[in-house]
Amino acid sequence: MSDTIKSMEYVFADTLNADQLMIDDLIDVEGDIVQVVDIISLSDGYAITYRNDFGEVDIIEVGDYSTFKLYVLIDE
Repeated sequence: MSDTIKSMEYVFADTLNADQLMIDDLIDVEGDIVQVVDIISLSDGYAITYRNDFGEVDIIEVGDYSTFKLYVLIDE
């Protein structure tokens, strides 16, 4: 039996508005693909909490019409 490591690759799936995002979505934030942890509606937009590959959590505030690239993980 051979031992192989499957590689995972991020693949662009769609572009979403901030109000279309869901918990656990993988999105591009400043060139890094991160996982959405929480979304809070504000009076003038959204506060999005996200986690990067290193487990670090951060928050960004965006306007109502901000868009994000959505990614999915694909086994190769």
